[in-house]
Amino acid sequence: MRTKRASRLAACTALVLSAGMLLAGPASADSAPAGPHAVVKAPKTAAGPTETPSRTKAPLKAPNKAPNKAKRSLTAGADAAGVAKPRFDVSGTGYSGTLIRDADSKLYLESWDGNANPEFTNSLGAYKDLILPGDLGGGSAPEVLELSPTGTLTLHADTDATGVGYSAWYGSGWNMFNKVVSVADVTGDGHNDLLARTPGGDLYLYAGTGNLSAPFAAGKKVGSNWSMFDQIVGANDVNGDGLGDVYGRTPNGDLYFYAGTGNAANPLKAGVKVGFGWDIYNQIVAVDDQNGDGRGDLIARDLSGHIWTYYGQADGKLTTRAARGQGWYTVQFFPSGGNPTYGKQDLFGLDGSGTLNYYWGQGDGYLSKVNPGKPGGWDGVHYLSAPSSLNTSERWASILEMGSNGDLYTNANYVGGGWNIYNTVIGVGDLTGEGNGDLIARQGSNGHLYLYPGNGQATGVYSRIDVGAGWNAYDKLFGAGDINGDGLSDLLARTPDGTLYLYAGTGNAKAPFKGRVKIGTGWNMYSANKLAVPGDLTGDGRSDVVAVDGSGNLWRYDADGSGGLKSRVKIGFGWNTYKYGIY
Repeated sequence: MRTKRASRLAACTALVLSAGMLLAGPASADSAPAGPHAVVKAPKTAAGPTETPSRTKAPLKAPNKAPNKAKRSLTAGADAAGVAKPRFDVSGTGYSGTLIRDADSKLYLESWDGNANPEFTNSLGAYKDLILPGDLGGGSAPEVLELSPTGTLTLHADTDATGVGYSAWYGSGWNMFNKVVSVADVTGDGHNDLLARTPGGDLYLYAGTGNLSAPFAAGKKVGSNWSMFDQIVGANDVNGDGLGDVYGRTPNGDLYFYAGTGNAANPLKAGVKVGFGWDIYNQIVAVDDQNGDGRGDLIARDLSGHIWTYYGQADGKLTTRAARGQGWYTVQFFPSGGNPTYGKQDLFGLDGSGTLNYYWGQGDGYLSKVNPGKPGGWDGVHYLSAPSSLNTSERWASILEMGSNGDLYTNANYVGGGWNIYNTVIGVGDLTGEGNGDLIARQGSNGHLYLYPGNGQATGVYSRIDVGAGWNAYDKLFGAGDINGDGLSDLLARTPDGTLYLYAGTGNAKAPFKGRVKIGTGWNMYSANKLAVPGDLTGDGRSDVVAVDGSGNLWRYDADGSGGLKSRVKIGFGWNTYKYGIY
């Protein structure tokens, strides 16, 4: 029965450009601010769950139609080649390119010249992030660093315009960091370096060696309190001294500039605030020299998918932004400023007829519907949830089903029996720090919460770990990824009186959660089966909350980067058709 049911999970999808919301740009810290912070276009109209644009067929779990490249527009950059050596000039133009992953999971090379994006040949499989460090070995071609969901960092050497190069080195344990940043040369020895940040905010320098078989020296702590930034960008040489520089953006939108020193013991000067209002952007991307002046530049993407170029200046400040293109809300940029995410970015709704409808996050804060499977295919299901991906080879949610006899299945694969002792079985992501999605189960008889570490294959879990008792105090446990912005998966818990608590993840299997923090009240206005975390809907790397009210309106609560939630935004209507709930 599960095989047949799984075979029904096929539908169609498309990516449609949004009218979106156009915001004025962040102000610089100089005398020429970019403009007022005001909405100059109407927000996107909320959509009903049955309004589905024309789509082409694709497997449910991997939408495979990328945005129409003609609709994804781009204004070409300047014609003159830059002075600074670009880190990812694989086309020999003198300008640095960027890699982008589309919703079809294909990788494309963006050269920022206004031409169509060629698909970038690779055999990388599943990856959480790609870092573009430039030339690490003294050759003529740049390298690519691939970060796997389980924390393996692999160096692919001599990458060119035809695709990713050969594997020359790898190292494990990089999942101890929530952000790894290419910063060009900050030590002054001519070799490009890396900076890496822990969830606690400690900053480590991995100095480049110039040797591809051992590309980095041992990590050395060079800073603390870097958790104040929700985005960190290695911008190459901005001030013209030949050293790499760094920008950090706080959740409230302040932008700081850190100039390189050339000293490995203290590679960055003190930060200088150079802008504010940058919280209107969900990603900030280093593009090296784009206008031929030899300085590192930035591109920033807003929620509506517009991208803007900021040119670097000698003091680290940035020029007034220039419009560069639109329709970019669905893509992941490499490198990007925000913490990399991996796992659930989609939502399921089970209607009264037993039809399971699928939606995936477009990156603009809205959900795109995929046509459902066979009507009634899930009629009579005993228990259903959609945990963040339990399989490290897939970026999408898994389907978890429990029969009345206690048999548990994930994606139609048998996990085991006896699970009916639990009244809640969910998966919020990786709680143990090893990179695999895990399960959480609450036993109804005693209120104990158990952690089942996943094996990364969606076919089984390891022995349970008792998290503690008293969890029957909550009528809803839910989550899917990082809520508070530290790169670790978190859990949300609601009491019957409507108080919402955040249990921040630790990455430690023996004690997977920190103490609870109250983040809201009044959440009992929503039914327990009409609350869900579909993952990151807004493209900023943080997971967001959705809820359906009694009138069937769908609301989105964005994570604010500090452990709280922003005011709700209506993104749909007619969602009371989902009698059995959203997952």
